[in-house]
Amino acid sequence: MDRNLWLRWSWRDLRRRPVEVVAIALVIAIGTGLATGLASMQAWRTLSNDASFARLAYHGARVSLAEGGFVREGRLARTAAEAPATAASRERLVRPTQVDASRGHRTVLVPGLLVGQRIDPRPVVDGLAAARGRTLRAADDGRPVAMLEGRFADARGLATSGAVTLAGGARLRYVGWAFQPQFFFGGTGSGADLGTGAADSSVVFTSLRTAQRISGRGRQVNEVVVRARPGVDDTTLVADLRRAFAASLPGIGVTVTPGAEEQSYRLLYKDAEGDQKLYLALSVLVLLGAALAAYNLISRTVEAERREIGIGMALGVPPSRLALRPVLMGAQIAALGALLGVGIGYLLTVVFGSLLESLLPLPVYETPFLAGRFLIGAAVGVGLPMLGVLLPVRRAVRMQPIEAIRVGFRAAGGGGLAPLLARIPVPGSSLVQMPLRNLVRAPRRTLVSVMAIGMIVALVVTFGGLIDSFLAPLDRARAESQRVAPDRLLVSLGGFDRVAGPTVRAIARLPQTGTARTQDQLGVQLESADTTLDAVLTTFDPGRTGWTPTTPEGAFSAASRGITLAPQAARDLGVAVGDRVVVRHPRLERDGTVRVVRSRVRVDALHRGTLRPLAFGSSAAWDARTGLRGLANQVEVIPARGVSRDAAIRAVFAVPGVASAQAASAPYEALDEYVDRFLGVIYATEAFILLLALLVAFNSAAISAEERRREHATMFAYGVPPRSVVLQGVTESGLLGVLASIVGVLVGLTLVGWMVSSIVPETVPELEVWVVLSPRTLLVAAAVGVVACALAPLLTARRLRRMDVASTLRVME
Repeated sequence: MDRNLWLRWSWRDLRRRPVEVVAIALVIAIGTGLATGLASMQAWRTLSNDASFARLAYHGARVSLAEGGFVREGRLARTAAEAPATAASRERLVRPTQVDASRGHRTVLVPGLLVGQRIDPRPVVDGLAAARGRTLRAADDGRPVAMLEGRFADARGLATSGAVTLAGGARLRYVGWAFQPQFFFGGTGSGADLGTGAADSSVVFTSLRTAQRISGRGRQVNEVVVRARPGVDDTTLVADLRRAFAASLPGIGVTVTPGAEEQSYRLLYKDAEGDQKLYLALSVLVLLGAALAAYNLISRTVEAERREIGIGMALGVPPSRLALRPVLMGAQIAALGALLGVGIGYLLTVVFGSLLESLLPLPVYETPFLAGRFLIGAAVGVGLPMLGVLLPVRRAVRMQPIEAIRVGFRAAGGGGLAPLLARIPVPGSSLVQMPLRNLVRAPRRTLVSVMAIGMIVALVVTFGGLIDSFLAPLDRARAESQRVAPDRLLVSLGGFDRVAGPTVRAIARLPQTGTARTQDQLGVQLESADTTLDAVLTTFDPGRTGWTPTTPEGAFSAASRGITLAPQAARDLGVAVGDRVVVRHPRLERDGTVRVVRSRVRVDALHRGTLRPLAFGSSAAWDARTGLRGLANQVEVIPARGVSRDAAIRAVFAVPGVASAQAASAPYEALDEYVDRFLGVIYATEAFILLLALLVAFNSAAISAEERRREHATMFAYGVPPRSVVLQGVTESGLLGVLASIVGVLVGLTLVGWMVSSIVPETVPELEVWVVLSPRTLLVAAAVGVVACALAPLLTARRLRRMDVASTLRVME
């Protein structure tokens, strides 16, 4: 019976302030659910990756010939079979092209890849999965039938089936949207690939016979993908393949790329590890911020019951029994928060799962509710608020009854810092000074409130600062690429063509072409000490009209003999202007074979770009190293005055020998798109953080009004109007918000700096990122810390107007 009495009594305490109880529980629930969702991202990604790669029999290694290299069909497969670790292989023909999927007045003209491979009834190596429509069948072999890469088709809003036109006029009918492991993120799949956005590039999958016919490469291939035998690791497979191809194809440039080093694999697995460090750090911040806020709110709620504890002690009730009631109340609030956290956790599983589907272009998604991670988050989310119950109860039961019974300003023993403030001349009447005095007379409570709200502000600054720090370098890089002409194009040829050949001349003579400059773009590797980086080296004559990179350090000119690197690449390689670096690059021999050689060159300059892979060199020096004198595989085109980008691309596309054309800013737009997908999680989290801040601000104002109800009743008794009391609350909460905002901005800035310097380089290594706080982030932080806190007391105005002054001032009941 006694137990039931205490339970009913604690239940009555909850019902007496239902809004505050639910708000505190929601703070715990949001913090727990949000932290659990962020902490689960890597597990969800890994489960989805494993299922997707296993379903499509992802390769363990890819063997590709150097740019311009081809061999007879069957030769690569036979050589791969000589490697003891090989279980299965598939030859391919991969060529750059242009994809025209225009319909009516809607222009869809983008660069892309044509991938031809044998059609097998089951995925032996790198199979195709249909996101929509159907996959390729044996009956499609040799016919003009294809599949489009799913991300591109979805981003462009294309139909499930239709037709596309490739460079050279070949027209293919596509029968579905495709997934393939190496091209989950589009591009060439190589580490040096800068990629393009989902809407700005496409991969067209077709049969090997069809690709050979379209490319004019009858019975030739340039790639083979290989899967290892069961129990054999990919490292052994790569070593066996390198030995086999070195013996079988001497003098031919061959690159063996481990499956784990492919762009899609790295983005899906390795970057997931870096992403998770960021998500885990954010989840800890969210959980601690919510728990600290709940601790502050619950402790203040319990302290409001201290007078009743003092009355009980004066009547002789044992302190242990008096402590039971508020502890039960706090435990019920914490349990309600954990229960609501389960629902919010499931909700966030759906939200983050949807974000993962936009972030990860996979055929299989696995986002189960991870109960174990939720229990860990719930333990922290409930444990810290329970301290907010135990500590004030412990203080209350250890007081003398007369001290616990004190109400109003006498409740703050010693007056806190109010005596010090009394010595400082503060203008205004006592009513004007009261908000400031309320803050300093209970410094411990004020400090806890400032830290609780400040942590929420710090979260807003951290999330907003991360967004700003990602977007600023992309904006700068895009502006640098468009410095000479916003619509500047990079036109890829079908291979290395003569500079004075008909294709280049036709491009230069187009009415839509303003200026045209030939250049070579090569996938290379930069080596220094123990560091190796993939890069894209573009060589041209800087003395001709066109774009040249801005070089804050060093100089890039026609007389340059070395290489110009991105600042981040120089830092990662440990070199500076004047130092030397090894460049592993293709070289075209006189007999037409392509070998991969190493050249030790000087670092001439550092350019202003923020993409690490971008490197530049003067064609006068590099043509001798690459054997490409008089040849080019790319043309830089600046459209004529008054000609739009789309019109120039369409005109260039019609020139025979052109493989693709894209805007020079495409790499930055691609990274912008990837960062947007990555930041989708942060945007969603930021929305919940703002909701959390509003809940904390409202609950803090409601508890303050409850704590000072006798003070407010006294002021009403002396004729102070309700609006003045509300204004005092607004002023006090606003001051509290200002202090919290200052603390939050400083803490948030520190956290952003730490993440940008230690975590972000592992998450997006190709992009140089620095700490940036935009006015938007500061305004949102101010809105959370100052505006939300200052406006929250307005929600208590109705309760103040309806206050029964006489019953509130009654001391004994």
